[in-house]
Amino acid sequence: MTPTQAAAIRARMQRRKRLEDVFWYLVLGLIAVITAFPFVWVFFTSIKGPNDAIYSVPPQLIPSEPTFANYVRVWNQLPMANFFLNSIIVAAVTVGLNLLFTALAAYPFAKMKFRGRDAIFYLLLATFIVPPQLAFIPSFVLAVNVFHYYDTILALIFPSLATVFNIFLLRQAFKTVPDDLIDAGRIDGASELRIWWSILMPIVRPSLATAAIITFVNQWNDFFWPSLMLHTRTNMTLQVGLVALQGMFASDSRGMAAGVVMTVVPIIIFFITLQRQFIRGLTGAVKG
Repeated sequence: MTPTQAAAIRARMQRRKRLEDVFWYLVLGLIAVITAFPFVWVFFTSIKGPNDAIYSVPPQLIPSEPTFANYVRVWNQLPMANFFLNSIIVAAVTVGLNLLFTALAAYPFAKMKFRGRDAIFYLLLATFIVPPQLAFIPSFVLAVNVFHYYDTILALIFPSLATVFNIFLLRQAFKTVPDDLIDAGRIDGASELRIWWSILMPIVRPSLATAAIITFVNQWNDFFWPSLMLHTRTNMTLQVGLVALQGMFASDSRGMAAGVVMTVVPIIIFFITLQRQFIRGLTGAVKG
């Protein structure tokens, strides 16, 4: 093969690669637009003025009289400050304690050797096949009759102190850490707890961020269990409290849209803050 022929082949391969890249960027861009469009529609609906049409042909997306009065009205008519505060407390405390307990549970499964380790871990994974709805009745009975934390935010924190998925995710992350680092720590006289905290935890920070995002989103969006446990408005989380919008703003699509946006924005901010660690954490878990 002459140099000219080789150069021609490389040029064709580069053109083909560029075309493939353009194709996949177009596909991903289209998926992104389809995914984001409902939220964009809700956002523009939330800032529409009284003279802007909600339902029209052709549909009006961008309001001609944008206003934030809908947010002010929802904030003033509902105890939104309490809803936000309760949701933030529940999500933050749950994320912190969940990461602590699941990381402590994942370390022995990944780096410590003891009889029955794999059997216990696979039995733990087997609980994935149990629908969460089956646990609601016994959990409700325990919450009311045994632990007596009915209608308190503790009822939302305690059941989520540990999750099987986070144990699995962090176990996979811990397995990627070289054993030589752990052995060096043991030679220096470090305890298992010290090795876990000072050596492994800094290395698996991307996976911790991934587990934090998943736990935060699940806890922030949870509705069914909080709706069972919380009945006092001052104790309600945002998801439960905003159900009042269906009654107070049943004929006010602008107000309902404003409530939805206020619910979704914290999740978006939290994800944007940790998105890089989230992707790295999932990649590490798959490789592990």
